[in-house]
Amino acid sequence: MARSSKSAARTLEDLTLDSGYGGAADSFRSSSASLCCSDAHGANYWHLTDSMHSRHNSLDTVNTVLVEDAEILECTVQCAKLPELEDVPWSLGEVASALSRDEEMSLPTPPQDVLLRLSALVSRALVRVAKEAQRLSLRYAKCTKYEIQSAIKIVLSWTVSMNCISAALSALSLYNMSTEEDKFSRGKSVRCGLIFNVGKFFRWMVDSRVAVRIHEHAAIYLAACMESLFREVYARVLRSALLERDNGIPKFTVETLEQAVNGDAEIWGSLQPWQHLICGKNANGELLIL
Repeated sequence: MARSSKSAARTLEDLTLDSGYGGAADSFRSSSASLCCSDAHGANYWHLTDSMHSRHNSLDTVNTVLVEDAEILECTVQCAKLPELEDVPWSLGEVASALSRDEEMSLPTPPQDVLLRLSALVSRALVRVAKEAQRLSLRYAKCTKYEIQSAIKIVLSWTVSMNCISAALSALSLYNMSTEEDKFSRGKSVRCGLIFNVGKFFRWMVDSRVAVRIHEHAAIYLAACMESLFREVYARVLRSALLERDNGIPKFTVETLEQAVNGDAEIWGSLQPWQHLICGKNANGELLIL
């Protein structure tokens, strides 16, 4: 009887899995992978935890406690850091194309070191959104556009999140309006009107085990969000008074980028390396009521 129950449970488990998600659903136990990091020999690395079997809230992802002492933030002993992603679902060429796409930002491509630093900063927001989407996907073991949308609202500031969600809705609308012929002649990114590769984001979400099952609309939402976030940060740097200009042409440096981000309370917290999220404050501790 016990064997029969185990067999039935295993059969039910197999039936609930969708094998069409890039091999991520081979077993429900594969959902135990989590976007977490640990310290080993002084370095951060990804590891697997039983996150799917937990029912904790989002305090591991979002902590809105305002730290008064800025020196605490620099203490690696008291503040765990997010891991730096080795592989991101975009290339520097795609970032440069995305930044030069808007007519308002039709300026020379920033230097390579600026693009690298900007990519590293935005990758931290990607990790935060993915971790929160993973938590929201626990109940049904499936990540859809709704989990990504909610994660964006939770992690990013109100203004930035609304811009990202607007871009995601626009991309998904274009995708849904494409014809049957477009499915065979154009890729998903082109049909969505995006520079970033939707397939790369889907693959990254599968490899990162955001959920057992990942809907294609979730990948579209995440790709559009990150592309919009790059433009948002870039536009804020352009509007910064700290940006030096040579004959009207902005002079981009890594230092200028860092200073502009540090002075912007709406984006500074989500782009920091610490696991806890600081909301509504810039690097100087100045509070902004959002």
